[in-house]
Amino acid sequence: MNSKWIGLFLWVMVMATTGYGQQKESRVKDWGIPQAGAPLNVTYTPEGGPLQGRKVVKGIIYLYNNYKWAVDDLDLIYQNKSWVGKYPLPANCAFFAIKFVAEEDHKIVASDNNGDFGFLATTVGKNNGKLPGGSLAWGMFRKPEFNKAPQGYFDKANISDEALEMWVRKEMKDYPRNVPVFFDIYLAMLKLSKPEEFPVLARRNLQKLAALPGLTEQTYQIIYDSYNFLLKDKAAADSVKAVILQKFPNGKMQRMAGMVQTNSALTASSGVEPVAAFLKRFPVSEYRKDSVLTQNYIYYNFYRQLGTYFFDSARFDELRVFIPEMDFQSLNEVYRFNVTRAFLSKRVPLEKIYPIAKILIDSTISKKSDGSFMQETTYTPKQANYLASVQLDQRLYLHIRILHQMQRDKEALAYMNEISLEGKFADADVNEVRISVYRNTGNANLVKPALEGGLRVNKATPVMLQELKAMYLKDKGDTLGYESYLSKLKEKSLVDQDKQHVLSNMIKQPVKSFVLKDLSGKNVNTALLKDQIIVLDFWATWCYPCKMAFPGMQMLVDHYQNDQKVAFYFISTMERKPSYKEDVAKYLKTSGFRFNVLFDDKNPATGHNDRVFKTMTPFFNSSAIPRKVVIKNGVIRYTSEGYNGSPSGLFDELSYVIEILKSEK
Repeated sequence: MNSKWIGLFLWVMVMATTGYGQQKESRVKDWGIPQAGAPLNVTYTPEGGPLQGRKVVKGIIYLYNNYKWAVDDLDLIYQNKSWVGKYPLPANCAFFAIKFVAEEDHKIVASDNNGDFGFLATTVGKNNGKLPGGSLAWGMFRKPEFNKAPQGYFDKANISDEALEMWVRKEMKDYPRNVPVFFDIYLAMLKLSKPEEFPVLARRNLQKLAALPGLTEQTYQIIYDSYNFLLKDKAAADSVKAVILQKFPNGKMQRMAGMVQTNSALTASSGVEPVAAFLKRFPVSEYRKDSVLTQNYIYYNFYRQLGTYFFDSARFDELRVFIPEMDFQSLNEVYRFNVTRAFLSKRVPLEKIYPIAKILIDSTISKKSDGSFMQETTYTPKQANYLASVQLDQRLYLHIRILHQMQRDKEALAYMNEISLEGKFADADVNEVRISVYRNTGNANLVKPALEGGLRVNKATPVMLQELKAMYLKDKGDTLGYESYLSKLKEKSLVDQDKQHVLSNMIKQPVKSFVLKDLSGKNVNTALLKDQIIVLDFWATWCYPCKMAFPGMQMLVDHYQNDQKVAFYFISTMERKPSYKEDVAKYLKTSGFRFNVLFDDKNPATGHNDRVFKTMTPFFNSSAIPRKVVIKNGVIRYTSEGYNGSPSGLFDELSYVIEILKSEK
């Protein structure tokens, strides 16, 4: 035995009768030897660490329970300069690790993992003995590159291959009967530590494993995966697969085979009968009895296909049958793709969409806390619920707009109460709808607070600003202090954040001048606009977000209409129809927008009308629209892609840029 192994062996012997803990000079008060099934008392003092001074600190706890990984939230409260909390460790929890984090807008912006040493420990049972899985988890977790434990905890830490092998073999020695459960981990370790001997060792061990009585499908799956992926032995893998399919007719592999067969049938036909047959053969209710739900994607994809098919064929009653089976994630997607598409295209009357949309939205609301966004250990329950809340708010925004157009404002008001507190004023279009809903339901007293609420988070439309200005005029008798009133309404932190975003994204990228024709056929040459700040908006008639941004752009055009230093050009690019010029003219006439439109001309390289746009896309590393470009003296100074959903927000963003450029000497 070499000196490295002797050292490791002696350390194991010293630690063999206690829980393992690794805290260095920790900011966590010593929790001793944690006991599974009992509360874990946590005291975290951030002083001197990366979370010092943070207003809110929370914990994320990773658990290894009965050879399965889980992740959970650890709530903390601030007491005596420390963050304290209590977590009920599960009775079968053999190992845990805690990362302390600070969040902004639900995104982790700082974290503490004890300088990569970790806040982690194994536990003991009621009799103070170690629990199954402790040694295994201790090794796996501290070797992220092994990829057998949740990722994202450590920055660079990785134990050696020899240390991993030691912990895996210790688990095998302590709990030999459990080896079939984690045999895949043993084989992966073996391939890492003994690559040359692996093929022979793996086959020998797989044969021994396969000979054991009473194997579960999970163990057979390990044997199949080992032959198929590790040893690349298709014949042996197919032989094991046949055994699995015969022994477990309703199991995971059979379900996977059914999915493949169903997809093949869908390719060969235009109906969805194969999907309905699959769902009958493999009921989702039976699947959800499995404690490890690793095939959610199968049902998600099939429900999505059902939704699209039944919507496109207007067979809404047939879709109703499947709605009770769907989880939140599936319901959310069926509503998002199909109801949104039907609403925006206007091909289906709202009266026909409404009944199925109501059933979908009500079912989605009822299942918003089902955890279907967790994706195993990717998110904690609170993170998953937040993601679900954001998605549900998006669906509610559309549903409220549908109801308002149908003059069902009392019903719309009820759904407004379902919007999350954070999302209440997050959609400018719904903020505008809210004003009419309040007035039409006898809640006129709520109109002004709602208008101010939308302005506070800078999610306002031109109509809202006009309403607020009229109210101000009525109250004050004039509008002398109106702009100051608006400025004070907006949350300072958001204003500062938006200005910092603009400043940090200012650039200097020389760009070639160009000549394009406007609606009347007159040439516009940007080389002749040397003394102007040129704002370009690349758009297309088929681009919904492009047109959604136009109210904010009209606000900008109106604001700078008498400013000779600023020019706006709306460049119609990447149009798909031969009649696009006529379509653009018609759209402007019917929409009422007063824009100076230019037509991108034919690109010799692509054959499409995108010549000017394509000269700039290398600077953006993107060819998506809408795309705003601000140019001064032949140099791109600012550019942004997409639309954030707020006319007032877009106005502020580009007006910040324009005023910065105007102030330059």
